[in-house]
Amino acid sequence: MPVLPPRHRLARISPQAQRKQVDARRGSARERGYSARWDRASLAYKAQHPLCLGCEARGKTVPTAVVDHIVPHRGDQELFWDVGNWQPCCRICHDRVKARLEVMWQRGEIGASALRLDSRRAIQIGAEVFGDLARMQGMEGGEPKF
Repeated sequence: MPVLPPRHRLARISPQAQRKQVDARRGSARERGYSARWDRASLAYKAQHPLCLGCEARGKTVPTAVVDHIVPHRGDQELFWDVGNWQPCCRICHDRVKARLEVMWQRGEIGASALRLDSRRAIQIGAEVFGDLARMQGMEGGEPKF
């Protein structure tokens, strides 16, 4: 009787293990320049800009949680410390809206100006993201809780 060849399956790894692999490739936050100096500067920036730029552009009042680099600095210290390249944002705008914008930017689909959370494209994506979150939470037409 013939023997079937062995089956090869891709190993499945947990999301936590995937994050560890990504972090190992890109280095820790401190290795990427997010030092105690950054902690102080971002804290001061958040005090001066207490509301998320993306949420404000959509008529919502949400506190700033993250100081985002509009154009990713990729280790460029001049761009990293350029306050004109910073924007205040909530965690959802940073992790979901800005992440989608950066993918589009890297593909050449949008220009650098569209990376601002108050750009027309960012507002459209924000409406989609927050609408999806509201539907998932059973809050049609409302805003998700932070």
